[in-house]
Amino acid sequence: MSIGPNFIRLARLAEERCVPLSVTLELGLACNLRCVHCYNFDRDLPRHPSPTRGAEMSDAEIFRVIDEVRAEGALFLAFTGGEPLSHPRLDEFVAHAARTGMLVRLKSNGTLLTRARARDLTRRGVRAVDVSVYGASSRTHDDFVRQDGAFVKTLAGIRNSRQAGLEVRLSFIVSSANSEEVTSMIVLAHRLDVPFNLDTHLTARHDLSRSSLGLALDRSAFERLYRGPLAPFVRAPRAQGDPIACPCARSVCGIGSCGDVYPCIGAPLPAGNVRGGGFRAIWRESPTLRWVRGLRNTDFSACDGCSHAPYCHRTSGVMLNNTGEFTGPRNFGDDACCVEAEVIHEAAEGTEAKLAG
Repeated sequence: MSIGPNFIRLARLAEERCVPLSVTLELGLACNLRCVHCYNFDRDLPRHPSPTRGAEMSDAEIFRVIDEVRAEGALFLAFTGGEPLSHPRLDEFVAHAARTGMLVRLKSNGTLLTRARARDLTRRGVRAVDVSVYGASSRTHDDFVRQDGAFVKTLAGIRNSRQAGLEVRLSFIVSSANSEEVTSMIVLAHRLDVPFNLDTHLTARHDLSRSSLGLALDRSAFERLYRGPLAPFVRAPRAQGDPIACPCARSVCGIGSCGDVYPCIGAPLPAGNVRGGGFRAIWRESPTLRWVRGLRNTDFSACDGCSHAPYCHRTSGVMLNNTGEFTGPRNFGDDACCVEAEVIHEAAEGTEAKLAG
C-alpha cells in the first residue's frame, strides 16, 4: 500500500474518470480515548443526539456499503471511527472487504492492537494501519488523549502491528500542546523505523463546537517550527496555477457512521445517504458531488492568485469545518493555514537567499 509511481498514475486516472478509488468508512463514533481535539464531538462533555444525524448504520448496512463501494471501483478501504477497533464486528468487516479484493487499512489510536489482535487482523486481511500520536512523551500524549498509560499502549500497538506484518504510518498531530516536542516526535518515528506525516491543522468539530481550535498553532509557533524541526519541509508543494481543489469527490470519498456520503471523511458536506438509494446513485448523480467536481481555481476566491498558494497546505475539509465554506477561506487570514503558508513562503525565500549568497 506504499505510495509509488504506479499508485500515483492510478490515482490520477481515477481522478480523471471520477472513480472512488479510496474510500474511508466510519464504523461508529465509540472510542476508548477522549482526545482533546476530537473532530466528532467534545468527548469530555455529555453527548447529545444530533438532530441532523440519524442512527448509526447497522452491521448489515455496513456489509452492503462495502459491496457497493467495491462495485463502483474502490480499491482502497480505510476503516475509521471513533476507534474502529471498538466495533465488535470489525474483524468480519475486514474479512469481507478483503474478499472483495480491496486493500484494507485502519485509522487507529493503537492502544487496542495487542499482539494477538494485530496477528488476527493481518490474517483476516488488514494491510496497513495509521496510528495517531500526540507527543513524544507519556506526559504530553496521555494529557492530550486524557488517559494515563495510553502512550505506552500506543507504542506497543505500533510494534505489535509491525511484527504482525502490517505497514504502519504514524500520524503526528501538531498543536500548541506538543509543538515543543516535534523534534523528539520525528526522532521517535525514526527509532520505531516507521514513516510518518505531520498534520499542523486542527479543525472545529463536526458537531459545530470550536473548543478544539484553542490548541491551534499561531504565527510564532509556525515560525519557530519552520525555522527549526520543520525546515526540511520548507518547499512549494505545488506549482503556481496547479488545481487548488483536493481529490475530494473525484477519487476520494468518505461515508459517515450514519450513512451520509461526503466528498471525503474530513469534509462533512452531506451529498446523500446510502439508506436512500445506495452508494452508486449518490456517487454518480448527487448535485453536491457534481458541484465539488466542477470547482475551478477561480471558485476559491481568496486562494486563486494568492502569492503564498504554492506553499499552502490547504484542504477543503479543514476549510469547511473552520470557515463554514468548502471553498474557503473567504479572505486571506481567515484560517491558520493562511498564516502557515505565508510563514513557509518566507522561510523558503530566506533559504534561497542564503544559497544564492
